[in-house]
Amino acid sequence: MFQLVGQMVSMAAYLEMRLQMLATQLVETPYAAHWINGENSSRVIKLIGDIAKERPDVSSARRSELQMILGECTRLFTRRHGYVHGAWSIDAAAPDERGSWQTMRFTRGKHTPTFAPLSPEDLADLIRGFDEALSKVMTWMVDQIKLQSGVPIQDAEDGSNISEAKHD
Repeated sequence: MFQLVGQMVSMAAYLEMRLQMLATQLVETPYAAHWINGENSSRVIKLIGDIAKERPDVSSARRSELQMILGECTRLFTRRHGYVHGAWSIDAAAPDERGSWQTMRFTRGKHTPTFAPLSPEDLADLIRGFDEALSKVMTWMVDQIKLQSGVPIQDAEDGSNISEAKHD
């Protein structure tokens, strides 16, 4: 289980770094790294969404695609948060003779802790999710760079070539 947690944290860090790269690329200033790199994932995700809305070279279709990717990233980081910031314990009342792993966390404004089960299957699923999200973020970023450079990309929906950023 601990090895899986390490792999999950590593994949989350890779995704966080790629999101920072995407935000820096979208801002298009040499100074972006000074205020983007090192930010937490939720702030970078919000920044990417906000910048994409303001950029005329990001079509509504590509913006929608990006919002879906960013939504998935948010869900993944929320799941990661429980593993990383929760107190791990064994639920002795579990039907399994050995008990089962769980996390316990206090949530702002609540008097009682929240308990969530831990499982190797869920961790493996989370690792796969981070890997898939990483691929989607990188594909979206590379396609955006190509469009900005005048290189055509293939439309994901109908397979046609898009040779320039469509303006709404």
